[in-house]
Amino acid sequence: MPFTLRNVLCLLVLTLTLHLGLTTPAFGQPKSLVNSTGSAEVNELATTLVRTKSETEQQELLAHKAKLMNTSLLAALKALATPPVQKGDYGEAARISQLAVRIAEKMGDRTALGIALCDLGSIVARSQNRAAEALEPLQKSLTILEEVGNKKEQARALQAIGFAYSQQRKHKLAIDNYQKSLALSQEVGDKKQEALVLNSMGLSFSTTDQQLGMTYYQKARALSEEVNDKSTLHMALSNIATLYISEGRFAEALVYLQKSLKVMEELGSEADRRSLAYKFQNIGLIYRRQGQLDQALAYARKSLDILVEIDDKFGTANLQNNIGVIYKSQGLYDESLVWFQKALKNFEAIQATPGVARSLNNIGDAYRLQRRYDLALEPLQRSLRLREESRDRGGVMLSLNNLGRLYFDQGKYTETLELSRRALQIAEELNSPEDLWTAQDRMGQAFRATGRTTEARQSFVAAIANLEKLRKQVAGGEQQQQSFMEDKLSPWLGMVDLLVSQKDNSEALFFAEQSKARVLLDALQAGRTSLRKSLSPEERENEEQERLELVSLNSQLTTEIRRDKPDARRVTELKASVEKARLKYEDLETALYVAHPELKVHRGEAPIIKPAELTALLPDTATALLEYVVANEKSYLFVISKTPANDEAAVQVYTLPVSRDLLAKEIESFRDQLATRDLGFRTSANKLYELLLKPAESQLRNKTNLIIVPDNILGDLPFQALVTGANRFLIEDSAVAYAPSLTVLREMSRRRNPNAGPAGLLALGNPTLGAETINRAALTLRDEKLDPLPEAEQEVKSLGRLYGGSHSSVYIGAEAREDRVKNEAGRARILHFATHGVLNNVSPMYSHLALAGGGANEDGLLEAWELMQLDLHADLAVLSACETARGHIGPGEGMVGFSWAMFIAGVPSIVVSQWKVESAGTRELMVNFHRGLISPARVTRTEALRQAALKLMKKPETSHPFYWAGFVLVGDGR
Repeated sequence: MPFTLRNVLCLLVLTLTLHLGLTTPAFGQPKSLVNSTGSAEVNELATTLVRTKSETEQQELLAHKAKLMNTSLLAALKALATPPVQKGDYGEAARISQLAVRIAEKMGDRTALGIALCDLGSIVARSQNRAAEALEPLQKSLTILEEVGNKKEQARALQAIGFAYSQQRKHKLAIDNYQKSLALSQEVGDKKQEALVLNSMGLSFSTTDQQLGMTYYQKARALSEEVNDKSTLHMALSNIATLYISEGRFAEALVYLQKSLKVMEELGSEADRRSLAYKFQNIGLIYRRQGQLDQALAYARKSLDILVEIDDKFGTANLQNNIGVIYKSQGLYDESLVWFQKALKNFEAIQATPGVARSLNNIGDAYRLQRRYDLALEPLQRSLRLREESRDRGGVMLSLNNLGRLYFDQGKYTETLELSRRALQIAEELNSPEDLWTAQDRMGQAFRATGRTTEARQSFVAAIANLEKLRKQVAGGEQQQQSFMEDKLSPWLGMVDLLVSQKDNSEALFFAEQSKARVLLDALQAGRTSLRKSLSPEERENEEQERLELVSLNSQLTTEIRRDKPDARRVTELKASVEKARLKYEDLETALYVAHPELKVHRGEAPIIKPAELTALLPDTATALLEYVVANEKSYLFVISKTPANDEAAVQVYTLPVSRDLLAKEIESFRDQLATRDLGFRTSANKLYELLLKPAESQLRNKTNLIIVPDNILGDLPFQALVTGANRFLIEDSAVAYAPSLTVLREMSRRRNPNAGPAGLLALGNPTLGAETINRAALTLRDEKLDPLPEAEQEVKSLGRLYGGSHSSVYIGAEAREDRVKNEAGRARILHFATHGVLNNVSPMYSHLALAGGGANEDGLLEAWELMQLDLHADLAVLSACETARGHIGPGEGMVGFSWAMFIAGVPSIVVSQWKVESAGTRELMVNFHRGLISPARVTRTEALRQAALKLMKKPETSHPFYWAGFVLVGDGR
């Protein structure tokens, strides 16, 4: 299981944040003394003493310079010890501090000696596995400071002792000393020290009582704000964020991390770069937990670069481990193992036992995911032993969960339940919702496998309830939210399987629906508030600046790619710059949504469709709703229809004995055959029909209108081109439409306004795209080759004539501009784009429609994320370009790309393409489609698209599905 933030509380916070945060108090002296290093002669002596490794030579030098042995010399040595502390070189820092102790002893200054001993003990406490050794100098320090009656320095010594105990996980002793330090700080009126102690108490209390820990953090925050102590304030803010992350409250965590970063900016050169690195690390952890892995990796690398630069060995190993977790989450297991092994080696070199345990845990889990079970067991068991020995409860929980996964994969269900119960108990005690739902889901799967259905149901329902809470805490807008559920569908799939086995079809459908298109559903049900309208002038300026930077880089890249002979090196450099700018813009957008929580106030309130509401989606007995659920080893088909004898919707479920992997292989092969006009496609088309529709054939007989809710890889399948047992294409017998979910379809249907006025068409075709491509393909495609599209121009001109000049705006060539779309699309009822479409396989929300530029503020690339931000009121959008139906198949959310963006923007019905379509055939298909829409017969949109496809099918030259089956209608097909 990926490293989680509950473990951060037990390891990262106490081991890292404390050693960041105690720079000033741990050294025992006020910051002003550290900087007051006295004369140049004193500074030179301090530097020489540090460079002189021989103690004898140091003593000779001190004897010669005895007159310079004073508090200024001690302050100078303290300043020289600071850089190695910041680099994590505690051995060097301790050597310098020991020198200061000897000088203080020679001076006979008891106060100076007490402070120097406190400095030394604080440094030793930070060294790996040496916290116990630190107590001797710290106790000596406290005794001396008590003798001289210096209560202010006593408070600092007590805090340092508390820190040493906390490093040994002796939190009661730590808190006892912190409380004494707090009382003395309050007695002498040292509010800065008081705030720092409150922060330290929060760290210790949070290991056992997060709410109490939060109380102390908030007190530390308030007090440090009162006295304008930025060094403590940014730590308190960061620690509050860490607690919120552990609770899955990602949006709130980002708020506090951003506040903390702002305070660090105000500190300027005084800011601690290590602390900055760990803030970046925490932001990366939030992104990873939300499934935004590209952003997570970017922040992890930013953090790693700083930690390598300052030579923080523990931090470097920690980030190597985190990068491995990101690769593991991406399914790149070999790459993840390389990073885990690096981290393990480095953790072992510095004897960081918690880090060793963490790396072993991840190594074992990576082997498990590769099904190398023989290699997985030993590192997982060793990790658990190390964590149990060190009483790292959060770490024990993670190891138990991963061992439980391994045993489940091996069919050892008794062992799975035993370990999962233990993990569940710890997760409840530590208030770790992610680990809690993981344990609950694993228990549900084990109960299901052993026939304990009642307990299985209870476990799945509990896991789902926890995930629903987490889902509402995701930071950012729709684009940031959609990735969260992708790897968390297991409990819903478990419930569907359980309920189908119990023949509870309606409730099984409810859980199937609950797992689909939730972000899209929220946007449709609650409505959208424009982000830009909510921004302050400063925020709007920043957002526009980042957007224009992205526009500029896109324009440079597009210009270079469109040259007759592009410079390959320049293209590579520009692609890297564009990707960096995209991540930066997305990061800013997330921050803006976090800063304006009012934009997500309604999230999660859209109700899942009820059985009684299904009837409204069935206008007649000739219509059927088909919803698929694709699991690892089998799939399910829900068919909802009405019979003449009963006007109520009836739900029937068919279990399809086909694995996800087999489906993916068959669908990819079939799509390739269609896209390449392979004449041997019929065998594949019939095989997929037999797998996916044949089991329900009797129920689907005489159904002439099918609304299909695909799942997972089925989103890439052109059902309309499947061949039935009668050797007929499915589309010959039935009109086919698609929907992200039935609940979303219900919301789309509610948006339709049958009494709206005449259709207003906005159509753009064959835009001017700069230099033309010299080589012409025999078959002109509307793809990234960017050939001129005279057929597209004819297409939109024909549509203008169909709708009439008073009801249409048609733009071609240089007038088909991106800025025109953004300015006019909100007023149109029908949108039609006839141009090139370019799919970005890596980042589908950056797939684009190619348009004319339109000034310095637009690059002519109308990207999916930009479409999503428009406020549209159209009933229908047609993207007559290549691969506009494709994108990222987000398990749970569906196909994330152009159509998803259009739905978010407000369009309930979209016609998009499933492969690279041919331009001439597309023109004919589209003109006939629109002609059918406005014909007196008033056929549905789905039927109009079907009839247009059948006309192409009947022509010998366009009879192959490549020409007529590429376009599909998604959404409300009425």
